Amino acid sequence: MGSLEKSATLGLAMIMKNEARNLAQSLAPAAAQVDEMVVVDTGSSDGSREMAQSLGAKVLDFQWIDDFSAARNFGLAAATTDFILWLDGDNSVTPEGVAEFRKHLIPGGDLILWATEVVTPQGDRIWQKRVFPNRPEARFEGRVHEQLVHPPHWTAVATEVEILHWGYADSLSARRKGERNLELLLNCRETKNGEFYWLYQTGRTLANLRRHAEAESWLARAAAAKTENRPLWGHALILLSQCQSRLGRHAEAEQTARRLAEAEPGYGPAHYHLGRLLYDAGQWPEAGEKLETALILGTGDNVWGADPASCNFRAAFLLGRVWAAGGRGGPARQAYRMATGFDPKNPEPAFALAEMALAEGREAEARGHLEDVLRLAPEHRRAAGLYAQLKGGHDVRL
Repeated sequence: MGSLEKSATLGLAMIMKNEARNLAQSLAPAAAQVDEMVVVDTGSSDGSREMAQSLGAKVLDFQWIDDFSAARNFGLAAATTDFILWLDGDNSVTPEGVAEFRKHLIPGGDLILWATEVVTPQGDRIWQKRVFPNRPEARFEGRVHEQLVHPPHWTAVATEVEILHWGYADSLSARRKGERNLELLLNCRETKNGEFYWLYQTGRTLANLRRHAEAESWLARAAAAKTENRPLWGHALILLSQCQSRLGRHAEAEQTARRLAEAEPGYGPAHYHLGRLLYDAGQWPEAGEKLETALILGTGDNVWGADPASCNFRAAFLLGRVWAAGGRGGPARQAYRMATGFDPKNPEPAFALAEMALAEGREAEARGHLEDVLRLAPEHRRAAGLYAQLKGGHDVRL
């Protein structure tokens, strides 16, 4: 990279409240990687403000008015760099990630850099706009689940940068955030006006809070609303179907899933979700068809966060069970091996292969698979029991 006089400058913008335990992981590593840090504090009482200042950030006080966009835009107004990278207090980016962002920046450029937010430990992967020009035309909108808006002709650039997000790792904190977001969503003008995105976010929040009956109502409204955002519309139907299933209305859940699969035949998550419902209902032949289609099309969706590795593993594993139950040993073994490829640390495909080999009288092969299971999961009781039987009742010591 050339001198700062010839290169576009990159600043970091963050809003926070009581993030003292997170700043060492989020703000501190970024301090040496950016040209400026502007942090908007919305009322911390845990020393966050002083910690951010000690790391070199310009800290601004903002009276919280139940509006995330207002707080973010307040910080943007004080930023002086050419481009802005936004993070939250429970986000982090590696120095290599910042360097990757910088490669694309040109003074005066109309670039929007996208990155993948990785939510831990859940594994969700969400595609987001993370770096943008510091100009008045680029601002956030929405009191909650705020979105960056900018002129449509600006160029979108896909990067391989990953942003780590760990703020929902603690279930109690996640519930509190969900309840806070729900209150804001219910009071949003856009929600009251029946706009799709806000109906969807309200239903999704209620579903995450396991308030399935309430979520169903909002998601049904979202599914009926006009939108050009097909991935989020598809996720609204998946969530609606999941809520109907959890409420014990399995026929309706299947009908909703079929509606999505028929409306979006090339959308892998639709076939994956329908396949899982059919599997649970014992409709295994059709479940196999849907799961196979999902694996061909891909089960992930980084617009709303479906983790492809996790979904692909589950689809392949269930497909193996379907083929095994139907007496199709070859395809079943292939599906189990595929599942192992998606999640090498999961012992269940190897255990399923062991059971198949044992049922077919191939004891040596079964022992090999059981040894694989016990290397991965020494406390796997079923595998240990089978292995002991094959070894003549001796204790298992791998």
